[in-house]
Amino acid sequence: MAAKLAGRVALVTGAGSGIGAASAAALAAAGAAVAVTDVDEAAAAAVAKAVAESGHRALALRLDVASEAQWRRAVATVAEELGPITVLHSNAALTAHAYYAADLGVVDLSVEVFDRIIAVNLRGAMLACKHVVPGMLAAGGGSIVLTSSVKGSTGSAHRTAYSMSKGGLDALMRAVATGYGKAGVRCNAIAPGIVATEAIGAVPPAQLAALLDAHLTPSLGTPADIANAVVFLASDDAAFITGQVIDVDGGLTAHTAALSPPGTRQAPSTTPEGNLG
Repeated sequence: MAAKLAGRVALVTGAGSGIGAASAAALAAAGAAVAVTDVDEAAAAAVAKAVAESGHRALALRLDVASEAQWRRAVATVAEELGPITVLHSNAALTAHAYYAADLGVVDLSVEVFDRIIAVNLRGAMLACKHVVPGMLAAGGGSIVLTSSVKGSTGSAHRTAYSMSKGGLDALMRAVATGYGKAGVRCNAIAPGIVATEAIGAVPPAQLAALLDAHLTPSLGTPADIANAVVFLASDDAAFITGQVIDVDGGLTAHTAALSPPGTRQAPSTTPEGNLG
């Protein structure tokens, strides 16, 4: 495991907590030098410090992913301090409770809330690719992993802007994979199910229980579950995988929850085959 990403430089956005922090730690454990970026500079510094204390190279940077000027500075700084970026995990998303609560059905959605969510979730990923891909091309290739969501391909009565941003992100992924694949740049997206991060506190308990029931696994996902998939997609083990949305969702999208309630998803009957009584 330690040599899987040896010699590579990874940049992770939204790495101050949750999935991003787990991804930064996992990429470092796999041998990559890691740039830990977040709009919360102190959170990024804490994660980078923990990575460095575990014996791996890490750099902390403040990065508002919606700002092109900040992307230019970040990519230049990482190249100078760690080397050219050959692994990108574009993970940052707007998950603050205030935006969660205001991201309503399309009739009630304010343009201001819509614009900010799209700016962070979708424009941020586009700018990540825009400014990282040239260095990957110069280095002879690289791997990009975008954090999408099951909401990018399924409907819901709320979180309209978030869902739109993730659907757009899936389209961005396919565009990058198509445009730069022959030059050695792979691009994929991971669509998590419900993952137990700090942001889950914004979900009402009754809704959270219903979401757990809708998964086929006994529990919700963890940041490490997503980080493990990021390391795989970043590595040569996934050399023939590009242009794909990989669902890491505990089976959430594998079935119609209303037609397979929890009581029907238990251990199989011990009734002998052929004797259905």
